[in-house]
Amino acid sequence: MNEAESIAYIHQLPRLAKTGKHDRILRLLAALGNPHQTGAYVHITGTNGKGSVANAVAHILEASGLTVGLFTSPYIMRFNERIMIDHQPIPAAGLIAAVAAGRHALATIRVEEPAFAVTEFEFITALAFWYFAQQGVDAAVIEVGIGGDTDSTNVITPVVSAITSVGLDHQKLLGNTLTSVATHKAGIIKPQVPVVTGHLPQEAETVIAAKVAATASPWLALDRDFFAENGRLVGWGQSFTYRDDAGRLPELELPLVGQYQLGNAAVAIATAKQFAQARDWPLSPREIRRGLAASQWPARMEKISDAPLIVLDGAHNPQGINSLIATLRRVFGSQPLTLMVGILGDKDVAGMVAALAKTPYRLWFVPVPDNPRALAVADYPDVPNSARFASWQAALAAHMSDYADEPLVVAGSLYLVAAVRQTLLGGDQ
Repeated sequence: MNEAESIAYIHQLPRLAKTGKHDRILRLLAALGNPHQTGAYVHITGTNGKGSVANAVAHILEASGLTVGLFTSPYIMRFNERIMIDHQPIPAAGLIAAVAAGRHALATIRVEEPAFAVTEFEFITALAFWYFAQQGVDAAVIEVGIGGDTDSTNVITPVVSAITSVGLDHQKLLGNTLTSVATHKAGIIKPQVPVVTGHLPQEAETVIAAKVAATASPWLALDRDFFAENGRLVGWGQSFTYRDDAGRLPELELPLVGQYQLGNAAVAIATAKQFAQARDWPLSPREIRRGLAASQWPARMEKISDAPLIVLDGAHNPQGINSLIATLRRVFGSQPLTLMVGILGDKDVAGMVAALAKTPYRLWFVPVPDNPRALAVADYPDVPNSARFASWQAALAAHMSDYADEPLVVAGSLYLVAAVRQTLLGGDQ
């Protein structure tokens, strides 16, 4: 298979399984030589912020001289972004080799069990572990797909775990209460392995406290054990001071906007420090500073154009939408702007629309393109009378015709944001 055929093979695998157990991926990993058992991992989950934290942790560890694998989802421009080493996407030859190894492993298993199958995410996760082992990375930062305990990534014993936030999302899989969601996410906490957490609602904090007590795991919490202070906007980014028992790191630069990103950055620093300490690896303030300054991350309040001003944000649940609205107020004040929003049908659409309806912004609701989970425009509930509906291309054209001198913000789904970014900036696969 060539690269395109390898990616097509991955995408034809089933998306969902009847059970959330680990038996399938563990069987596949065993056929691949159990590569997940040899790595030094950072495992990160959270309703929002896990991608930003994973990215920053990887950058900080890279700045210290380590070779770092990074596994995230979904991709924005190219499939290869999901598996990276030192922030370089897996090359075509590496992806082809990984898929070939995975297919061979499946074929070996099917000699004994012809009906054996894995999901797309299980297969990609196994490929990431295999590739990182083949390349001999010093560390690998692994972002959870959904939840935590039953997620395919939760077959590792990490050096440190992190839980960035807990909110309602993926309720069909994780439940309709914060306690249920937190219980899923607490599943990545392993016995005596340090865990770092961001801001948590009380229900979630209670769950985490019980889990760390049961596992005797050291626990570091934002605004209790470490802090992000003195945050201020600097251009299209922020500066802030990080503080913990070891002292202060003042005037850190972060190339991301949004108050919540300061908390994410602090979680990333604390997580990286825990990893370095556990591995007896030197990590200097200069390296933390340099890694954080390099921590750009696409589709997180990302400005892709100045004239016209177009911003992309992956907010895709009520918690994310409320953070986005707060960020827009902080960045743009009372300036008029247009919000183009596309939401998947399995999200809390009513909650997101209700939050958006309270804003003063012009609203366009658009279908997420090329996604079977996309919500049809006719099915958006209780939208404001002033809201309009169209394809994202038509909404963009209308904005450019009538309000080209005002900001346009695209949000609601990373899949929508990825489609817009690929079209406007170029991209493939």
